[in-house]
Amino acid sequence: MRKPFTLLSRGLFEKPFMDSKAKTRTVSRKELILGHLIGPLGLIFVVNTIAALVEKFFTQQVGAIYGTGNIAMVQAMGGRYEVVMTVAKLLAVGLGLVNGWLIQHTQSRQGRMRPWHLIFGFVSIIIGGLIFLFPGGGGLGENYWFYFFALIICYHTVGSVYFYLFRDTIVSLISRSPSEKYRLKFTRQVCWTLISGMIIGMVINMVVLPLWLEKDITGYPILMIGLSIVAIPLLLLEYFYTRERITEDVAYEVGIENENRIPLKQQIRALVTNKYFMIIMILMTVGGIVDNFKGGNVQYFYIKFMLDGANNPFMYTLYQVVTGIPLGLGAIAIYPIAKKFGIRNVTWCGYLLVLLGSVLGWMMPSNVPVAMAAGFMRQLGMLPNNYIWGTLLLFSYDSVEHKSHVRLEGLLGVAIIVAIQNAIYAPFAGGYESAILRLGFVDMEGIIPGGSIISFMTLAFYLFDIILAVAFLVLLPMLDIEKKMPVISAELIERKKQAALARGEEWISPEEHERREAEEAEAMKEADRIADLKERCNKKGLNFDAENRKYLEAEAEKKAKAAEKTAKKAAKTRK
Repeated sequence: MRKPFTLLSRGLFEKPFMDSKAKTRTVSRKELILGHLIGPLGLIFVVNTIAALVEKFFTQQVGAIYGTGNIAMVQAMGGRYEVVMTVAKLLAVGLGLVNGWLIQHTQSRQGRMRPWHLIFGFVSIIIGGLIFLFPGGGGLGENYWFYFFALIICYHTVGSVYFYLFRDTIVSLISRSPSEKYRLKFTRQVCWTLISGMIIGMVINMVVLPLWLEKDITGYPILMIGLSIVAIPLLLLEYFYTRERITEDVAYEVGIENENRIPLKQQIRALVTNKYFMIIMILMTVGGIVDNFKGGNVQYFYIKFMLDGANNPFMYTLYQVVTGIPLGLGAIAIYPIAKKFGIRNVTWCGYLLVLLGSVLGWMMPSNVPVAMAAGFMRQLGMLPNNYIWGTLLLFSYDSVEHKSHVRLEGLLGVAIIVAIQNAIYAPFAGGYESAILRLGFVDMEGIIPGGSIISFMTLAFYLFDIILAVAFLVLLPMLDIEKKMPVISAELIERKKQAALARGEEWISPEEHERREAEEAEAMKEADRIADLKERCNKKGLNFDAENRKYLEAEAEKKAKAAEKTAKKAAKTRK
C-alpha cells in the first residue's frame, strides 16, 4: 500500500524545541494568558490595522496623486479598486482551498493548524511592513498602483485568509470541555474586541487618524512597520503557548496516519447535514457580506461629514468614547449573563438592540445626541457578537463529530464551504470605497461631499446592519445547540474511553488527569519552595526548620480562613 503524502512530518516542526510549552491536559492559567490573551495581539495589530486603514490610505493616495481636479481619473480609480478587490476575493477562494489541502495533508507533532499559523503569520507581518510604503506614490507614477494592488491582493489572500481560519477554529481543537471552550473563546474575544478595539478602534480612530494620518500620509508606513516589529515576539508567544489537544486525541483514537484521511464526500455530507453548522454558516455569510461592503471607512466618514467631525476633531473622540463604553462593560458582564441565560438568547436580545439603534440613527442621522444614543445601542447590542457568539461555532464542530465521527476543523470540506463564502463576498468587497469614488468623492482635507454622497454614506452606515440584525433575529431561535452539549460532550469522552480500553490501556478521565496534574504541579512548586528556602537560609544563616515551620503555619492559617469563608457562603446559600 502506497504511503500517504504528508506535510511537516519531518524537519523543523518535528524538533523538540518547537514543542508547545503548554504541557497540561487542561488549559492552565499561564496558557490562557500568554497563548490566548496576549500572544494573539501580534497578528491582530497587523491584520486589523491594515483593515482599518488600507481603504482610507487608498482614497488619500488617489487624492495625493491626482488632486481634486482630475475627477475622471478619480472615478476610474474607483472602478479599478472594485475590480482589484473582486479579484482578491476570488483568489482568496482558491487560497482557502489550498489551506484546506495543506491541513488535510499535515502530519505533525505540533498539530494540524499551529505550524501553518506560524508560517503564514510571518508572511502577514512582512506584508504589513510593505503595504504602506511609497506614500504619495513615491515618484513611481502609474507603476505605483501595480505595487499597491499587488500588496492589497497579498493581504486579502496569503496575509489574512489563514489568519481568520485559525482565529475562528483553533479553540475547538484545544479542549473538549464546553465550559473550557467558552472560557477560551471569551478570552480570545476580549483580546480581539476589547484590547485591540481600544488600541486600534479608539487610539487610531480618535487620535492617530484625525490628528496625524489625515494630515500626513507619510505616517502610514511608520505606523505599520512599528506594529510589524512588535508582532514578531507576540506571534511566537501565541505559537508556543497553545496546544491542539483534540488533534492529539483524534490521532490517538484512529492513529496518526489516519487522523486527516477522511474522504471529501464524507466531510461535505457531515457538514451540510448538520443543522447547527449550516445555520451558523448562513449567519456568518450575511455578516461577511456586510463587513466586506462597509470596509473600514464607513464610520470615519459618517462622523466626519454627518456629525461635523471635519470641523470638530473632538467628535471622533466623543463618538468613540460613548459607543466604546459597552466594550468595557461587556468584558465584565457578558460572560456571566450568557452563562445564566444562554449564548443564543443573549445574542438574540443583542441584535434586537442593533435593529432598534440602527433604525433610530437612520431616522435622524445628523442629530448628534440621537446618533450617540443609536451608536451606544448598536454597540451594546453587538456585545454578544463580539465576545461569545463564536462559541456556538465551536459547539457545532462537536455536534458534527458526535453525529458523523469525524473531526473537520481546517480540513478540505470546511475549506470548500469557506471558499463558497468568499466567492459570495467577492462582488461586495470594496463596494463602499468604489461607490464614493465613482460618485466623484476625493478624500482630501477641506473637501466636503455633495448631498447624494452624504445620503449614500448614511445608508451604508445603517442599512446593512439592519439587514444583518433581521437575519439573526429570524434564524437564532432555531439554534438550540447549547442544551444538547452536555450529552454530546459525554458521548465524545465515552468514545475516547472505549478507544483506550480497546487498546488494552488504562483509561484516565479528564477530571482524574486534572487532579494528577494539579498534584504534580503542587509537588513541583513545593520542591522549588524548599530549595529556595534552603538557599536563603544558608546565605543568611537562618534555621531552615524554624523558617519552614513559620511558612507551614501561615499557610495552614490561610487555608483554615478560606475553608471557614466557604462554609459560611454555603450556609448562606442553603438558607
